[in-house]
Amino acid sequence: LANGFSGHGLQHAPAVGRGIAEWLTAGRYVSLDLSPLGYERIAKGQPLREDNII
Repeated sequence: LANGFSGHGLQHAPAVGRGIAEWLTAGRYVSLDLSPLGYERIAKGQPLREDNII
């Protein structure tokens, strides 16, 4: 799943698109580690803390 970007989706879309493409073609994230955003974290109920909220 690659959704839930709210108003910033246009800015996030290129990075997420690259991450999904790498995961599909290489079987892993190459440029960015997007694993903390994966379904496994949600299924385990692990929160993702945002350190830099403006």
